This record gives sequence, structure tokens and C-alpha cells, in this order.
Amino acid sequence: MSDEPNVPVVDLPRVNAVEFQFYDHTVGAHLVTADKQMARWIDELRSAPPAAVAVDIETHGLDVNKFTITCVTVAFELGQDMVALLFDPLRRAEHRGMLARVFDHADRLVFHGASFDIAPLYAHRLMTKAHIRKLGDTLVAARMVGTNAKAGRTLEDLANVFRVMDDDRTSMTEVFSARGLKKDDGWRGTDIDTPTYVVGALSDTVATKRLWGVPGVNGHGIMAKAARYLTAPSAGFGGHGVLTATDAEALVEDIQRVNAIVLERTARGYAVDKEFPQRFLEETAEQTRAAATTLAEAGIRPGNAADLVNTLDARGLLHQQWPRTDTGRLKADKKALEVFTGEHISDALKNPLVMAHRAVFDNEKDRGYVEKVVENAGPTGRLHPEIKILGASATGRMCLPENQRLLTRRGIVSVNEIRTGDRTLDADGRWTTVLEVHRYSDAPLRRYTLDDGIELICTPEHRWVTENTAGKRKVQSLDRARQSDHLRLTPPITPGVCGGGNSMTAPQHAAYTIGRVTVQLARQRTGELSDALCGPAETRRATVTSLRERWQTEGETCWVPEHAPRDTALHSVCDKSLDELWNMLEGASHYATNVSHAGVTVLPTPNRRYAEAFALAGYRLGLRSLIFDAPAGAAVVLHRGRSSLANMVVSDAGEGDVWCVTTDSGTFTAWGEHGPYLTGNSASKPEIQQFPERARGVIVADGDAGEWISADWKSIEPVVLATASGDRQFIEDMRAGKDPYEPVGERAGTNRKDAKRIMLANMYGQGYRAAALRYGWDEARAKSVLWAIRDGLPILYKLIDALKAQSQASGCVTTLTGRVVDQKFSFYEGGRLISDVAQRIAPNHFCQGSALDIMHYAILELDRRGLSDHVHLWMHDEIVADKEIAAELTEVMATPPPFLQAVAQYHGIEAFLAVDVNEMGQRWMTV
Repeated sequence: MSDEPNVPVVDLPRVNAVEFQFYDHTVGAHLVTADKQMARWIDELRSAPPAAVAVDIETHGLDVNKFTITCVTVAFELGQDMVALLFDPLRRAEHRGMLARVFDHADRLVFHGASFDIAPLYAHRLMTKAHIRKLGDTLVAARMVGTNAKAGRTLEDLANVFRVMDDDRTSMTEVFSARGLKKDDGWRGTDIDTPTYVVGALSDTVATKRLWGVPGVNGHGIMAKAARYLTAPSAGFGGHGVLTATDAEALVEDIQRVNAIVLERTARGYAVDKEFPQRFLEETAEQTRAAATTLAEAGIRPGNAADLVNTLDARGLLHQQWPRTDTGRLKADKKALEVFTGEHISDALKNPLVMAHRAVFDNEKDRGYVEKVVENAGPTGRLHPEIKILGASATGRMCLPENQRLLTRRGIVSVNEIRTGDRTLDADGRWTTVLEVHRYSDAPLRRYTLDDGIELICTPEHRWVTENTAGKRKVQSLDRARQSDHLRLTPPITPGVCGGGNSMTAPQHAAYTIGRVTVQLARQRTGELSDALCGPAETRRATVTSLRERWQTEGETCWVPEHAPRDTALHSVCDKSLDELWNMLEGASHYATNVSHAGVTVLPTPNRRYAEAFALAGYRLGLRSLIFDAPAGAAVVLHRGRSSLANMVVSDAGEGDVWCVTTDSGTFTAWGEHGPYLTGNSASKPEIQQFPERARGVIVADGDAGEWISADWKSIEPVVLATASGDRQFIEDMRAGKDPYEPVGERAGTNRKDAKRIMLANMYGQGYRAAALRYGWDEARAKSVLWAIRDGLPILYKLIDALKAQSQASGCVTTLTGRVVDQKFSFYEGGRLISDVAQRIAPNHFCQGSALDIMHYAILELDRRGLSDHVHLWMHDEIVADKEIAAELTEVMATPPPFLQAVAQYHGIEAFLAVDVNEMGQRWMTV
């Protein structure tokens, strides 16, 4: 059992929503905030049979801010009418009662992404356990369709695909932009006294209700599509699976029930040890210091992966198979470093520098986790993790190639130099904070060529700022943009406030002078270079060299005052006001020759540093800024206008190392070969399923709840494979208590621990080169080990090969319950969209997917027995529960589910699951 969360203390301004009731033709619903009319609609709802009601909350942001609920919206159908109501239950007690009447009557409470909403509603006593058990989630249903898709599951994306809402409806991003607010500031600074905010909140809930639709293969909406997707083609519903219509509908509903059970538990939250972060810091401080010293003595900056890799290579300690970029540079991204920083490291790789880097890396990462846990427990005194059912599908890497840099207030920096806390410019031209940096290797890239000649290279999922014909802004991937949309690569256009003359202030006049002097210096240099090139041949080269040496030493005193804290032209532009920048470009353009034609301004500058400063000045004013090198310096081309996507040509650009950042506004400014451009955010949020082992102790059992136990299935994935393939001997050895990995290790000539990892990795498509790198072998030994494992498990590998063949033929495999798991992916080649199948991951999808089926069955069976209040955590193959239910938990987990029994019966063997149970005490830990 567990305690209840404290009611969060929130500080909401005393504001009221504008009271109205009207029919919004864009939304296609009656939108209501007036109390009397809402009461009437609720009475009508309760006089009708119970039906599905969509629900959404608006809050002041994410993490701890999500407990500050500004409003709760609901949407439901009455006959032909769609009705959406807005409640303010934290400020108005009568709205709390009205909301309860809606929740009590509904037979389904439908959310999109309920893992965000449920904990705040429950903590504020707006939702009960009984209400949570009515939960439906359109996002969970969407995850059952096209499971290998990397994007496209936001409410906005699905609303467009299912055509449940007019694309011209008001979005929250547009509400914030209209008020001149960044995304995070918008959530914190906007409330229900803003009418557009209210309409946006109501319209989202209407979209959720329509998206839910009518479940069942003969219905409509996302639940109906999910059920049809799982049916066998012979059923006549266009399915990709193996199930009958009845079984498909039941499976879709089972997944919704699992979601409700899990979210009921996380809504109650987990007790945390608030002193744990300080103890962890004290216990690891000396190790971190010593490791940092070891690295520093070797010339390695602590935490700098590139330094580590290059030093190991220089000392001959780097494996010959270490991955390299297309240009031959040693990779130092997260994926490459996993052999050093992953959960397990081979003994062959444990040299002092690697272990020092690992110590610094692990201690910083784990400390970050525990500090975040305690911080997030602040509002209720408990941690409420957002466990996402079926959320392990690929999310996509919204990234740029590593040859692109980031504009910061420190300058233009490469990915290796980006720091958390850096400031960069966002889509509104404001300085926004870098929260996280993300790096990946070997990511697929696409080239997008626009009809004005602009060429963009990024991952397919990377997001850009677009505007539709009505000027509404959206951050989305280019693949999802409409042909009528335009691409915005700068902040909004800022008109000049002063055009010169006596009305200029002193700072404006100084900026005007900077522009004039810079162009004059560039023209002077051009003349000097022209004279030198026309001089005698015998002195021409020496003269030109002398000129360029002198130019390199010429300072930027006209840009930066003496003793200024920042000492470059670019820094100066970062700090100047927009009116100063406008006057600076005015001064430059008035003294340049042949600079303006067809709305394009060309400004000569003495060198690239000045050009970058001019380019940034133009960019901050909303102008496209392109830099080109010239013989005597560099030129900046400035022009207005957006880029049309109407004739965009898309092609494959191979693979490469990529990066992105997460900012607090959702957008940032990247810097390419020709200058700055606006682009969209990545997103990252660690989940409890990836919680580091050493950090688990921050979560504890409630004081009077007794002790916890951990129960896990032994070798669950090989057991799934052995049962599905009919490997009788493997199952009998497991039943007799034998370790299936020991004979594998003996055949392969390695220890049991490595044999397990090698076997699982090989089953899931790891090749001999990757194995050689991870275990410090040469290629010959790696091939020998992998073939020895394969030869020792012929029946399992026959199924593995069959799964790959099935995937290649159909693009998917089905798990033991009949869930369809896709391996399809798409890329562009020669301007055409090409589809292919990643068949090598099919065994992974089948095994892990079927193991998840077994976990879901256990969750449902424990709930059927009335034990869910005693179950606390679900981690891959492990369930954490109260010690008092140890016997029943073991019985449930050791009993093969019907679908596992069915496949065993097909092969004439008896299904078997082995379970280990270990005591934890009152603290979550690895046992």
C-alpha cells in the first residue's frame, strides 16, 4: 500500500475567464465558459446514457509546474451537438463540484497523453481512483499503429490525419506568440482571462474527443483504426495482423486497462529520500575528484569525450574498429562512447583513463537523476513519474549535422563547445536558454532544396518554423509541412525606428558610424588589393602577403569600446539594441556602392569576423543574412522574405553524426557556412525505465507500508524465443534450474556474463565488428564466437532467421498476443520517397514485444486479484511490490499466460517461466 500525495500549494492570480457561449465554426463545437449555461449542459449530459468525455488540463508548464492547473476542459457529444466546457476548479469551488458531476457520469474519460494529466488532477483531489479506472488514451492507441514511426503522434498531427479539426483553429503556440511570449513563458504567463487561450484549450479537447471516435473495427477514430490494424487481412478490415475482429478489439482494450492501472499507481506517487542527493554527492566526491585529476594529467578535459578518444588513439589504446566520420575523424558521440559508458563494460576495455572518464560520467549523470527526483517531488512530497505505455517506439532524432554550429552569447560554437545554460536566439528574437544537448551517430539525413536555392540538411524528424497562408506559425518537420506553407529562417521582421539625421540618439549615431566605417575599410582594402595585383609581377605576391598580414592585425576598435567586457564585433551585436542595429546597417548601406537591387542589399566587409557581425545584425532584425568570402574580405547579402515550400525537392543525404539542443522556448539559432538560421528544438525527458541503478535508492517505501520485494523473470527473452521456436531442450534445462548461458559461454570460449550479452546482442542484429569493438577482440575471434553461439542454438536461430524473412516480406512481425510491430522506414533518393524494411531488428521487436505482452498480462492478472495497490514499479522484466504479496506475485508471474501456453502446445512442449524473488527492504535497489 502507499500513502496519498499532499495537495499542492499553488499561487494562481485571481482572474476569471470571459463568460461566453457560442458556436465556433472553425472548431465545430459549442464553446462554453458561462456558469449558468455550463450547468444546463451538465444536466443534459447526466440525463443521457453515460458516454465518453474528453478531458484536458492547462498548466503553467512541465515538471513541477504541471501541478499549477489553470483550467480543466471537457468535451462531449449530445445528439448532433459537440460541447466543450471550461472549469477553473483550483480557484472556484463550485467548478470543482461541476467537474465531479461530469467525471462521475462519464463511462470513459479520454485524454491524449494521460501520463501528464492524471497526477495533477489526482493530487488536487479533482479525480479519484474510480475516475482513473475509466481512463482512455488516444496517444496509447496511436502507438499501436505504425509502431516504427518516428513522429506524427502529437494531437495536432493526429487531428490533421483524421481530419477532426480545421487547420485554422487557434493553437496555444500562436496564443503565446501573439502575446510576445516564449513557449515556457507563455505557459507561465497566460491564463484564462485571455480569450484566445480559452478557445485554444477548448478546441484541443474537442479534437481529442473526435479522435477517440467510436471504438471497434466497425467504428471510427484512432481506437477503431488500432483494432482494424491488428486484424488478419482475411478479416476484411485492411489489417496487418493475425487476429479476429473480436480478439483485436479485446487487445486494444487490454492495453487501455494496463495504462489505467499503471497511471493510478503513479498518481499516488512514490516517497523520496530528500537527503539522498547530498549523501550521494559526499560518497562520490572523492572518486570524482581523483578521476578528474587522472584525466587532467593526461591532458583530457573531464567529461570531454573527444579528448578521451584522441588520447586513447595516440597511446595505441583505441580499438582498430573504432568508428570514424566520413572525413576520417574519430567519433566521440554518445553512441560511440557506449562501449565505455554503457551499463556494462568489458574487462578488456578497463584501462585507467576509460575508468576515470566513466567515473566522472556516471557520477554526474546519477547525481542529476537524484536531484531531479527530489526537485520534482516538491509539489506533493512524492515523485510522480510519467510512465508511457507502449512508449518505447522510436521517437526520432530531431537533429542537424555536426558541421552546423550554434549561435550563443559566447560566440558561434561547435557541438563540442555547447554548454547547458548557453543563451541563443529563438523564433521571437529573444534570448533563450539551452537546457540539454543531444548527439547521435550514423543518423539518416535528408537534403531539402527549396526553389529559391536554399539547401537544408537534417534528419527527417528535425523541426523547422513554418507559416501557413494566414501567417500562423508552426514548428514541424518539413515532411509534414504543406506545399502552401512558407519556411521562416529568421525572427520576425523589425522595422527601423530611426533613419539617420539629427533625431538619432548617441548610441544610434555610434552604431551608424560603425556601419559606415566598416564599409569604408572594406572598400579601402579592395582598392589596396587591386593596386597590389596591378603592380610588378616580381613584387606582387610579397605585396599581397604583406597587405593581408596587416589586415589581420587591424582591430575592431570602432565596434567595441576599449576595456569592454566582450571583445569582438559579434559580441557587440549580441548586446546592441535593435534600433542601434538598424542604424548600423543603414550607415553601412549608405556608404556601400551598388549595394541594393531587387530588394537585396550587399554589404562589403573587411573580413569574415565583420561579416558575421553584420549577418547577425540583419538576422536579429528579421532579415535573411548570407555570408560569402571575397578576395579582400567578405560580403553579406541581406534580403527580406520567406522561402516557399511549394517546389521543395527532397533527396537522401546519407548518414552522419548529428546534434540538437533543447531550449526553454522550443526554437534556437543555428549557424551554417553562410550564416545564421532559425530552427526547431529537440526534446528529452528521462523516464523511470532508464533510471540508473545507483540512483534508485532515492525512491523509498512509505514508512508504514512494510518492505518491498523485487520479482523478475529469468532470461525472459530467450525463454520467449525458445518457446516460440519449440526448443524443447532449452526449456527443459531452464526447468531443471540450469543456466542457459553457461554452455553458450563454454562454446564461445568466454565467461557466462559476456556470453549472455553477446547472445542477446547477436539475436538482435549486432554484427561481429561491433562485438569486436565492445569486447576488445580481433575480427577473427568475434566471428568465431558469434558462429559458436549460433551453432549451439540452432532451433532458436532458425526462428530468428524466419522472423527476419517475415519482416522482409511484410514489413512487420506480430508478438505472441498479436500486436503488430513494424520495421518499415522511409527515405528519399533522387527526389523520390523510398520505403524499406529494417528486417534485422525483427527478432528484437518480437522478443521484447512478447516479453512486454507477458508483463501486461501479469499487470492485468494482479489487478483482477485485487492486488494492484500492493504493486509499485514495473521495469522491463521486473515487478516491485509489497513483501506481503510475495506468494501471489510469484504465482502470477510463474504461470505462463494463455498465449504462451498456446504456442508451447503447438510445439508439443510445456510452457515455463522462471521467477526470482529478492527482498529489498524499504528502499528501491538493484538485487
